Amino acid sequence: MQPDLGITQRIAPIAPARAAAFHILHRVQTTAAHSDDLLHTPAIHALSAEDRNLVTALVLGVLRWQLYLDGVLRPMLQRPDAEQHPAAQLALRLGLFQLLFMDRIPAHAALNESVELARANGAAHAAGMVNALLRRALRERPDPAASKRATLAVALTPAEQAHPDWLLQRWRSHLGHAAARRIAGYDQAEPPATALFEPDPALPQIDDGSRLVAELTAAAKPGARRILDCCAAPGGKTAVLAARHPHAEIVASDNNPKRLDGLRKRMDRNPATAHVKTLLADMTAAPDDPLLRSDFDLILCDAPCSGTGTLARNPEIRHRLRESDFARQAERQRAILLGVADLLAPGGRLVYSTCSLEPEENEDVVGAICAATGLRPVPPHALLSQLSSVQAGAAGLLEQAVQGDSLRTVPGLQPCDGFVAVVLRKV
Repeated sequence: MQPDLGITQRIAPIAPARAAAFHILHRVQTTAAHSDDLLHTPAIHALSAEDRNLVTALVLGVLRWQLYLDGVLRPMLQRPDAEQHPAAQLALRLGLFQLLFMDRIPAHAALNESVELARANGAAHAAGMVNALLRRALRERPDPAASKRATLAVALTPAEQAHPDWLLQRWRSHLGHAAARRIAGYDQAEPPATALFEPDPALPQIDDGSRLVAELTAAAKPGARRILDCCAAPGGKTAVLAARHPHAEIVASDNNPKRLDGLRKRMDRNPATAHVKTLLADMTAAPDDPLLRSDFDLILCDAPCSGTGTLARNPEIRHRLRESDFARQAERQRAILLGVADLLAPGGRLVYSTCSLEPEENEDVVGAICAATGLRPVPPHALLSQLSSVQAGAAGLLEQAVQGDSLRTVPGLQPCDGFVAVVLRKV
């Protein structure tokens, strides 16, 4: 018996993986749900391993390439500016993605089941249109790889076409044209396995950018007695801090009860992190708790942010983000930093980091906090030599990530998510 995967009512046979992918994409498009959460539900775990892999490939692939797919389809429509039925639009994207990017999927399966997905989800009137457009696409079949090879340096690559134009323009402005193109290319594939650090079975499997922030924080204050991770969930960086400072008192706080509960369970399962104390706290509201004494030697503030450095891992961000979001995020980040700065002991270190590539959330926030608190940046060069488990040959990549008083990883330049980290000291 197949698990109930949601909205799809089967009229003709539809493979469970395609039905599940359609349902997840519908949820991502119509709610605030995240693809990563939806790909790890009991219904998806009930599928076969082969189907689970296909669901993941379809969902993340369509989200990564959605803007490019829409650009291919738009000229084929009789009325390109007319609003499509959501089910027909999703069916077209799913079908076209399989035809263009998944050579092992039989074309007839991608085409026929896309038609049935539209028919089964309230767009029976558009089934003929879905069939005709996908058949035309199959005949004409634009090749993204060939297009990329033939593209002039001044034209947009397919990967760039899969990003909002306003976001590309921002990256070109403050990172340069070459970096923007490399970021766009990196965002369109599954993130690689660890390439900066040696695998460590004692640590959680997290992206190298996240681990770099955690390792930099751990190295910022050797012998720290009290450590605060103030935006800690889901706890990957907390676990690294616990491993590098096994004798320190570590407090991990978050303002989301559900995420904090998940962090607490994660810490309790591992003897190396069982001593971590967890605390529900909103650092923008000056929480009053005995654990939050003003004597922390080391504080990590990996602040909530826009996440533009993680589009390979979280592709739906590009479809939800608006340029006005950066100012809102920066206001919240400044409030969190002002709250935790008072908890730092004299001579202590505070590491501020985001997985954003945007200056409003990084340089501008750090500048405002230094002006308001008297905290001063610590150049990261000396700390890099103290990092644990750096792979042979990766030291150069880390040195390239140093920009002034900041450590910045850029997807495509470094093989990891984009992070910015700044070490601040209390005089």
